[in-house]
Amino acid sequence: MSGHHPPIAAGDSAHAAKVTLIGALYDLVLGVLKIITGILGHSAALVADGIHSLSDLATDAVVLLSIRLGGRAADKNHPFGHRRIETLGTVLLGLILLAVALSLFWHNTVTLWLGQPSPTPAWPVLLVAALSWFIKEGLYWYTINAARAMNSDLLSANAWHSRSDAFSSIVVLIGAGGAMLGFWWLDAVAALLVAVLISAISLQLLKRSLAELIDTAIPEPQQQGYRQHILKTQGILAVNELRSRTSGGKVLLELKLEVAPRLSASEAHWLGNQVKHQLQRQFTEIGDILVHINSPATTTPTAEPALNIRPPLTAALNQLLHRYQLDADDVELILYYQDPIQANILLSSNAQQLVNNLSTGELLQQLQQLWPPASQLQIHFYLKKTD
Repeated sequence: MSGHHPPIAAGDSAHAAKVTLIGALYDLVLGVLKIITGILGHSAALVADGIHSLSDLATDAVVLLSIRLGGRAADKNHPFGHRRIETLGTVLLGLILLAVALSLFWHNTVTLWLGQPSPTPAWPVLLVAALSWFIKEGLYWYTINAARAMNSDLLSANAWHSRSDAFSSIVVLIGAGGAMLGFWWLDAVAALLVAVLISAISLQLLKRSLAELIDTAIPEPQQQGYRQHILKTQGILAVNELRSRTSGGKVLLELKLEVAPRLSASEAHWLGNQVKHQLQRQFTEIGDILVHINSPATTTPTAEPALNIRPPLTAALNQLLHRYQLDADDVELILYYQDPIQANILLSSNAQQLVNNLSTGELLQQLQQLWPPASQLQIHFYLKKTD
């Protein structure tokens, strides 16, 4: 009782691509502007910030590729869809950010260790840093709103990448401004702070994405919320098991639900579908749900014959019916696997004379002679009602 993991809607994919392309254009312009201004204006912090902006181009490419591939519908080779391509893209984005951060950290640590004063930054450095903060903060809000609307971790990660640029531009303003006031080392310190900021964001992205790739369960309070909602469905006696994981920003669930032991298979299936649809309507973050139906665990049969009783019991019944010129079409066997196992034997109208001549006790005795384990069962004979 399951469905395919829903693909990213075509409209959402187009909008996500548009948001990412706009960000990429600004990243290219700002990255080049920062590096040129940083070199000419003697600011290591602004050059580092420019490299950070250009690294966004690589992450933008990862985002675009992940959106395109992750948005594909499920197919024969990928029955659960392609959404984890988005998760893999987030991991690559985090690794790129971490590599940039380590490079900046190493370069500026060496500069401070050697204690070699750099030329004083020029005033255009402050202007470009301020412009960068304004643009990147705007891009953050533009992208994060789109990410929330589409429930996309990857787009959200790219939004925070833009905000990290905005934060680092503030650090550059402070560092370059301090260096212009005579504290030469402030520019290198500012570059180090940018590196620390980038590494913190990259580690956060890696932690969340890797947890998803190894099928880490969702938080317990969230699971409890699902359990409480499930138990509101009339006919569901208990949630025996709830297993969870995430894929591409969607929660995937596997449920084992307890229902009354004598429900028909179709009614139990209907109850499972009710639970599935109600959960997906109430919690938009849920994607696919697999439902298993259980009878009450307290009545699970323990007797060894319970493992496979229908074939031998059916054979014994057919022998009994043959004695009275009846056949297999004149009997219907319904089993309830509880402790003890109950067997309801429904006889057709053709067996009316048989029931008139023999008591159900005699029928049961003859059946137990043909198949002795029947004595361990709770067996009842009934005549089928006719319209």
